[in-house]
Amino acid sequence: MKSRQLTVICFILNQLCVAATHAQDLPVNFHHLTVKNGLNDPLVNAMCQDKYGYMWFASLGALNRFNGTSIRRFTNIPGDTTSPFSHIPYAMTCDQKGRLWIGYYPGMLEYDYQHSRFKRVHAFDGINIATMVPDNMGNILLSTSTGLIYYNPGADRFEEKAKPGDSLSYRLMNHSRVYDMNFTRGKFYIGTVDGIIVYDATTRTAQLIRVPELGGAANKVLTDPDNNIWISNYKNYRLVKVEAKTGQRIILDSLLLTKPGTPLVTAVDFRADAENTWIITNLKGLIQYNNLKKKATYHQHNYQLPHSISRGNLRSMYMSPDGTIWINTALGVDYFHPGKNFFQTVFPLEGEKDFNYGRGMTEDVSGFMWFATVDGITRYDPLRGGYRNWRNEAGKPRAIYFNSVRGIVDDAEGNIWIATGQGVNRYHPATGKMYFLDWKDSLPPSFYFSANRDSRGRIWLGTRDFDGFYYYDPGSKKIVGIGSHPVLNEFRGKGGRIVFEDRGRRLWFGFNGNGLLMYDPLRNQTRYWYNNERKADSTIAGNFVIDIKEDRNGVVWVSTFGGLTGIDIDKNRYYQFHERNGLTSNNLGPLAVDSLNRLWIGSANGLLLLDSSRRHFSYFTEEDGLPSLNFTEHSGYYTRNGEIMLPTTNGFIRFNPLQIQPGKESFNFFIAGIRIFDRLLSRNYNEGDVDELKLRHDENFFTIEFEALNYLNPGKIWWAYQLDGFDKDWRYTQDPKAVYTNVPGGEYTLRYKASADFNNWNVKEKSLTIRVGTVFYKSWWFLLLMVLLVTSVLYLFYRLRLHNQAKLHHMQSRAQLLEKEKTLVMYESLKQQLNPHFLFNSLTSLSGLIETDQKMAGNFLDQMSKIYRYILKNRDSELVSLKEEIAFVQIYINLQKTRFKNGLQVNFRVSEEEEHLKIAPVTLQNLIENAIKHNIIDADTPLQIDIFTEEGWLVVRNNLQRKNVVETSNRQGLQNLESLYHYLSGKPMVIEEDENYFTIRLPLI
Repeated sequence: MKSRQLTVICFILNQLCVAATHAQDLPVNFHHLTVKNGLNDPLVNAMCQDKYGYMWFASLGALNRFNGTSIRRFTNIPGDTTSPFSHIPYAMTCDQKGRLWIGYYPGMLEYDYQHSRFKRVHAFDGINIATMVPDNMGNILLSTSTGLIYYNPGADRFEEKAKPGDSLSYRLMNHSRVYDMNFTRGKFYIGTVDGIIVYDATTRTAQLIRVPELGGAANKVLTDPDNNIWISNYKNYRLVKVEAKTGQRIILDSLLLTKPGTPLVTAVDFRADAENTWIITNLKGLIQYNNLKKKATYHQHNYQLPHSISRGNLRSMYMSPDGTIWINTALGVDYFHPGKNFFQTVFPLEGEKDFNYGRGMTEDVSGFMWFATVDGITRYDPLRGGYRNWRNEAGKPRAIYFNSVRGIVDDAEGNIWIATGQGVNRYHPATGKMYFLDWKDSLPPSFYFSANRDSRGRIWLGTRDFDGFYYYDPGSKKIVGIGSHPVLNEFRGKGGRIVFEDRGRRLWFGFNGNGLLMYDPLRNQTRYWYNNERKADSTIAGNFVIDIKEDRNGVVWVSTFGGLTGIDIDKNRYYQFHERNGLTSNNLGPLAVDSLNRLWIGSANGLLLLDSSRRHFSYFTEEDGLPSLNFTEHSGYYTRNGEIMLPTTNGFIRFNPLQIQPGKESFNFFIAGIRIFDRLLSRNYNEGDVDELKLRHDENFFTIEFEALNYLNPGKIWWAYQLDGFDKDWRYTQDPKAVYTNVPGGEYTLRYKASADFNNWNVKEKSLTIRVGTVFYKSWWFLLLMVLLVTSVLYLFYRLRLHNQAKLHHMQSRAQLLEKEKTLVMYESLKQQLNPHFLFNSLTSLSGLIETDQKMAGNFLDQMSKIYRYILKNRDSELVSLKEEIAFVQIYINLQKTRFKNGLQVNFRVSEEEEHLKIAPVTLQNLIENAIKHNIIDADTPLQIDIFTEEGWLVVRNNLQRKNVVETSNRQGLQNLESLYHYLSGKPMVIEEDENYFTIRLPLI
């Protein structure tokens, strides 16, 4: 009876808690891991974090290792005994010594980090393993198909579970049917069909705690940080907490009743931290039970929130040492950290509406939150969770001007001003009356963008039409347009979007496409900015102004559709931010400045945080708990307790900015891979422990791949690395790799570190020693060999030099002989040129001519003088042009024709292109003279001499009419000429003779 009364009391208290938290759940940001992210399959039986921080998931068909960004799968490979079993893994644990164990139906494996493979534990061959839990001494307690096994991995043996003679402990540890186990403070808590067995691993003693309140078996057991025992029974839907101090049983079945009238759900598993007990269920998602406040919060799937839990049907649960909770759903694994969920989603409309488009909001003096939406306005009571809506519905009187509401603000009297797409309403909470303001109130029905309040209590209304801005003066209780203002009337009609008042009481007006205006009422002065793209660095980034805020340094920040602008009006300084220097999108919306002077910016592509130095951005997306990446074109707001609320297309985000310190997370990081010329290093090494790398001299193009186990913010890691001895300074990147090319041989130290904040490098640093081999010609033995070789070469060079000197002396002697031979040839040629026979014949002919024809005798004498003048002119020349030689020999031929008449016929066929080529002087004269000397010359049988060029040769050919006797022939002329041309050209002179012709071929030079 007492138990039933306690259950009723707990149920009532629980429902009060549910009523307070059901409408707006506490912020929990679930990250999702599915087959799309690399899971082999979505059904995970066991989870574990290893000594490096990797998360392992034992799914039906594989073992999956997760590093925060990618998954490496280990599957069975037929015939490979180092791969996982083909069976289904059901258990997994990492013991106190960092060894990773996986239990199968049947069998057990250990992961070998050294070689990235799996080893069979033969002691468990044929044994089905359901659960395995390590103790603090390196041993493991396993529930198996043969009962409980206490395994000593170091000795690879099964230990006795009870001391000899302890029959009770022996019976409990050998005959109980086990469902679940956990280890806390030196003791195992084992859920069985009879209750809870508490087993002391040190003393090897066991005792049984019966829990009749369960009405059945203890299917799940948890010992929380206060040593309280939580027990769940699946069959009877029972949940019992056993107090550690008093032993009192508290029945908490009411937690399993999420709503009155619905069936109970099963507490499938649970984990506990210092404040909460987290309970997963089979149908209704996750229950968060605050042990201090006795308050329950239910986290269920919400299709509007991408960061809500994936499904209500949950299967298993694991809490990693850092407090991150991992839950297996029907779609994969969801995970979150209870202390790192900063963004809470506040829906402006009650229930899961399809369109919770956030626009304006205000918080009145009673603490109510008022929301402007596309479907009317809502008043939300954050304490009681109640909503009240004002919207126009078909067949009913109008509640407001128009359901599309863009601005809302309360005044000093508690009235709520509502700016809609067709006019302005004013709601009086005390009377509950809604007023429709129009021309009689000096306010035109029109399209309104905003409603804002200044320090004097004036309500400013921005409209697209008419004056653009109107304001309500609480003193005169009248509404006035700026067209009636003596200074602001100049800017009427530009279309008003927003009004903001800075700390200097200056008013800033953001126009709808017409720029920005500042009005200083103390000086009665204005200043206007408009972006005409000519002076973009000293004006606003865009002319459609969305929000205006002032930071603690007096800089006024303006968000537009074209980017972000900061204006320090006192220093006449401007700050411009666009996509090219940090923004994720130029399309900006709400702004907020926190107490640390950081600027929060809602964009069309996520939330940005600009640090107080205004140099570095941090980025937040749906992975961080945002309900949407798209922030709307409306202002940011501050709540009375210092929180910030920013409108998105899927509700408002609400957060305490002081809880968010980007880059302060601590996480493990290390080298994940090494590539040589883009080839994965095949040598065996342990990625997490590698601290030395030896490379050959031809492996000096290498890439070091990093990974950081930052599961909550995997895409926000910055890396810094420096190769001492090669790099002059640190390199910074978000690409997790260090690439080096053409590294000289030697020893280097790669220093590397990781941070979630580019401005914070006061973090742990790691190092890797890299030894690049030296090429053989730089090694000591090769240098010694080279010294010996150089010595030998020098000696050989000395001997060769002596030999060459002797050879040179010989060549010089030979050259002298050649020179002498040349001189002799030239001398012989000269003798031939001055042949007395030729001179005698010439003088005889001249004598005859003098008697018969004196004129011809004169010509003959003149030609003889030209011949000898040519000989004298070229006596010291080795070569003359072919053209000169032919001109000379023509004179000689004319003299001979005077003697032989038609008996001598000489024909020339030499092209002009070859006349520049060279021959020895008097060569043709000697050859013609030789032909005359050895052949019969007669008018009836003339001597025909043909002189022509042929492929670089000069050919002199005559018909054969040999004399029987040749006078004055020493038979040396042609031989000397042959030696001369061999000396001059290196080519031989060719002499040919057949039955009809005698031919001489001379190489042209």
